[in-house]
Amino acid sequence: VQIRTVTVDSKCGKLQVWDTAGQDRYKCITSSFYHGAHDIIICFDIMNRDSFDNVDKWLEEVKRHCGNQPTV
Repeated sequence: VQIRTVTVDSKCGKLQVWDTAGQDRYKCITSSFYHGAHDIIICFDIMNRDSFDNVDKWLEEVKRHCGNQPTV
């Protein structure tokens, strides 16, 4: 877990980076952090096809917890 206080356009906020490596054992932890999140970034390993293939799974997980928030 990496936590930093960042300032953008004179606005201060907290940035938390959780690298769960896509492991299901972290699923119960990650779901609690979706609540109240303003942004979520899903990353994958470009050298690992399975990692890329799991992006859709994580996107569905985010949608289930965050509703119909805009996604890019």
